[in-house]
Order: sequence, then structure tokens, then C-alpha cells
Amino acid sequence: MELKTSKSNRRIGVILNFICITSIVLLFELIKLKRNPTLLIYELIPLVILVIGYIIYFGKTGLWKFTHKSLNDLDERELQLSNKSLRFSYIIFTIFTLGLFLIYSVIELNINMVLVVSLLYLAHILPSYFISWTEESVSNED
Repeated sequence: MELKTSKSNRRIGVILNFICITSIVLLFELIKLKRNPTLLIYELIPLVILVIGYIIYFGKTGLWKFTHKSLNDLDERELQLSNKSLRFSYIIFTIFTLGLFLIYSVIELNINMVLVVSLLYLAHILPSYFISWTEESVSNED
């Protein structure tokens, strides 16, 4: 895997990806509160941007594949990077998720499938966020 895009472009990809996930969840909650299912069409805008951004920033760079590789397929440097990204990501994910559940509880919202699927996606993409944000380059002869 080669991180050929600049660090600033990768950071834009991370921010765009996170904004899209957040938008999808917030739009769904707003639509649910207004009880107007016809507004669900607006969910397609951030969803399309999320898919395109994922393909560009995580699929084509190989970050998704790298963060989901078997430990046996990684060299020492890649193993350290993978371990560091996973450790950091799941610390952040745990704090973020518990905080989000607390907010949902305080404002008395029910947890829905859109939120659950978004959190599942976020759990898998956070290590890639970390690598995109921090690393100058990652190379691997695939």
C-alpha cells in the first residue's frame, strides 16, 4: 500500500468522511422527529459523498485493506503501526460511543439502526483515520 496523496488531502478525506457519517445520523434523527418520511431522500446526499469519499480515500489507497490484514502478513514496522492505530482508535471509539449513548439517554432518543450501522462503520474505519491523519507514508510491496 502506498499513501500517494498528501497528508492534507488525506485529512480532508477523513474530515469529509466523518462529516458525512454525522450528517446521515443527524438527518435521520431530524426526519424521525418531524415524522416526515419523504425527507429521507436527503439522506442520499451525504450517503453518496460518503461512498465516493470512501472509495477515493480508503479504498484506492489500500488503507482499509491494510487495517484489516492478518498480523502474519505484516512486517515489524507495519505491525507497530497497525497496533498503534487500533489501540488509539478503539480508545477514542469507546469514549465517543459512551458519550453518544449518554446524550441519547439524556435527550430521551431511542437508538436506531442508522446509528448502529454508522457506529459499526466508524469502528472499522477509525484505524484508517488514524493512519491517514498521522503517517507521512506507508509502503508495502503487495
